Amino acid sequence: METKIGDLSIDESLIKSIEKGEETCILLLYDASFSVLMNVVVRYKKNHEDRVSLINNAFMKVILHIREFNVGTSYVAWIKTILKREIIDDFRRNKRRYLEISMADLPDEAEWESFDLNMDRQIEAAHVNKLLLKLPTATRTVFNLFLWEDLTPSEIAKELSVSIETVRWHIKMARKRMRHQIEKS
Repeated sequence: METKIGDLSIDESLIKSIEKGEETCILLLYDASFSVLMNVVVRYKKNHEDRVSLINNAFMKVILHIREFNVGTSYVAWIKTILKREIIDDFRRNKRRYLEISMADLPDEAEWESFDLNMDRQIEAAHVNKLLLKLPTATRTVFNLFLWEDLTPSEIAKELSVSIETVRWHIKMARKRMRHQIEKS
């Protein structure tokens, strides 16, 4: 059984060539993987260089762990998982810079009673990426994990090593800012 990405078949011979460090095979896999990874990373980073940096870091992990890929399973799902972990690692490395909010900015419990978990489904998909790029980095990362990766606030808090209140605040702020942008347009 073989797995494909675009026109490239990912089979045991390709994996062995990559393990041996054959640059042609590595570049073929990189070219085939790039657009799939870019489609994910654009939701997290505004800057093209930051996007490419995350993709390159994730792809290096793909190459280093290519032997762990099970031929016959979804290569796309596998590399997206690696990229998601790289995005979370990047957030952890830069957490202090991204999380510049004070405890005074966090909402009180009464505000969470009106928290609408279904609002995400009402935002038009065509506008989401454009609106997301206008959010601050920490807010965008948290909201992307919530919206696209279907993680719960407690799962996000655990993954990013922040409090659940901070996660909820970022989700609320993302919704508020996106709602405001929708109303303006």
